[in-house]
Amino acid sequence: MRNFLLKLIALLLFLGIIFIILEYLVFQKNSNPFSYKYNLFQEENVEVVVAGNSHLLFGVKADSLSFKTINIANKGRELETDVDILMKYLDHIESLKAVIIPVSFYSLFTELNNFSKDHIKQKRLYYRFYKLENYNQGIYKNSLLINEPYKELIDNSFLNPFTKKSYFSKLGWRANNVSFEADSQIKSKINNLEQSIHHKKVISKNINRLQDLIDFCSDKEIQLFVVLPPYSEYFYSLTKSKYTGIIKGILKDNFKDLTIIESNMFMSTDLDFYENSDHLNAKGATLYTKKIDSILRKNIK
Repeated sequence: MRNFLLKLIALLLFLGIIFIILEYLVFQKNSNPFSYKYNLFQEENVEVVVAGNSHLLFGVKADSLSFKTINIANKGRELETDVDILMKYLDHIESLKAVIIPVSFYSLFTELNNFSKDHIKQKRLYYRFYKLENYNQGIYKNSLLINEPYKELIDNSFLNPFTKKSYFSKLGWRANNVSFEADSQIKSKINNLEQSIHHKKVISKNINRLQDLIDFCSDKEIQLFVVLPPYSEYFYSLTKSKYTGIIKGILKDNFKDLTIIESNMFMSTDLDFYENSDHLNAKGATLYTKKIDSILRKNIK
């Protein structure tokens, strides 16, 4: 019995050591979208930071702008996360001139909470890789090994040739060189959107968060550009441009001097430029970035 207990204790210790190695060395140190974007803050002489979610991750080619730019956008990121990251990490970038951040139906009408699995995952990843202490959910929910062993945390570069996905560029941009394909979940997304536009408390919170960022940028003499992202003609055919108008109205009602870039005023909605209803493909990103670059060159002081 004693030998059995000793062997059991030894086994548990061994497994514990393996767990610690995987949890805090392998997964924590492995190259992934979150660690990659976090490391971009170490770039020198950065003049423009592109933040936000997949709309600008796939849309703005940081490597092609006239200004030294990093694209720290990540899929599924919410407005409050962007504000938390920017207000924590922009202080040390002395050369910074401007920040670009999208405000879309996804970011304005939703917020992080402790009920959605996606939101819990997002908090875990930004706590672990961006050190956002207010996203701490406790040992179990913070664990990468228990909750996220492979999907988000393994360097996806070796899989890209098989999935038709592109690599991250050196400065963080990524879009896929694919033709348009209608999203299988688009009707469901629009149904959810129709519900979320009535979340007045959430919208109010996000307006306050955006105001915090505006004040922060003003204090640091950083120009803030808020982007209403580009959408395809397919998306507009399903929504009749309703939500873009709602978002624009909310922003104009709450912010008098906010610089808003309305993508639908200059970006083609032709399906040739889109991967799906609301994301640009590589061809679209090339065109869109040229137009964004022109706007920045005219407006950055």
